[in-house]
Amino acid sequence: MQFEIHLEGVTRLTSLRNAGGDWRWELVDDDGIVQASGAGYRSKADCRRAVEALRATNLETPVINRAPLDAQP
Repeated sequence: MQFEIHLEGVTRLTSLRNAGGDWRWELVDDDGIVQASGAGYRSKADCRRAVEALRATNLETPVINRAPLDAQP
């Protein structure tokens, strides 16, 4: 897996991204399939900081379920 950082509106070999001018990150698996993506950031530096924060987490980072108690699985 790898993180990819890109500016919206840039054409990739696999897709055309929506124009908007924000910097975004994607977590892409070895087959090129996007597994996760982030919100838009106004600067590349802010986007890179978000990626570094994600990379600093580990399997012990808690996962919080925010669904209502009566929600179906």
